[in-house]
Amino acid sequence: MVLLQGKVAIVTGAGGGVGRAIVKRLVSEGCKVVLIGRNRDRLAKAAAEAGNKENTLTVAADITKEAEVLSAVEQTISSFDRIDILVNNAGSINDPVCFHEMTEDQWSGLVDTNLIGTFQMTKAVIPVMMNGNKGGSIVNVSSVLGIRSIPKVPLAVYGATKAGVIMFTRSIAVEYGQYGIRSNCVAPSTIRSSMIEPYLQDENAKKVLESTFPLRKIGEPEDVASAVSYLASDDAKWVTGTILVVDGGVTAKQ
Repeated sequence: MVLLQGKVAIVTGAGGGVGRAIVKRLVSEGCKVVLIGRNRDRLAKAAAEAGNKENTLTVAADITKEAEVLSAVEQTISSFDRIDILVNNAGSINDPVCFHEMTEDQWSGLVDTNLIGTFQMTKAVIPVMMNGNKGGSIVNVSSVLGIRSIPKVPLAVYGATKAGVIMFTRSIAVEYGQYGIRSNCVAPSTIRSSMIEPYLQDENAKKVLESTFPLRKIGEPEDVASAVSYLASDDAKWVTGTILVVDGGVTAKQ
């Protein structure tokens, strides 16, 4: 069954590993997808991987800048007439560093992308969902680090921004539920990416990492994409304000 046939979605951070998986999954479900990111080449690659040129549109934009966000939304409406789904996937993370050693520029970058970018996209899309569609689905991508901290992994500001995404998700669900707009959140743990790939090349390091999870493996980008697809679809039509943890069971044991 094609769950999202005819729906129109915006996916931010679409050029990254998780973003590409989300785009590919939504397109496979019959969705028309607008890919937003800063790197045109990565967006083009993600669109090509999705395999349906007619149902994809790439827009290079900085989601922290209101004018670029509004332009991206206008291009979406111009191409596909509507917006049913917004996936706020774009995010940035810093190398672990003690909070007191961080510079203002370091934490501003995290706040700008993880929070301000999510705010800007949501603010621009909600009026379209309210006035045009009489409803819609917003799915934010947070992190288990927005729920818990990890000893010896100092990521205080990153965790604070991702906790903010979770509270923002819940608040939007309550405020805009009366308009038929659902707001949910996916909170992944460690997902295979270029950042952790070096650790996976070392068998001992890989075993240590995987042993921390009850399922004895790390997550794949497709695991996040599956969760996003469910929350965006009508299968979740009575689900809002929910935080879906995708973590191989790690938060259950700690």
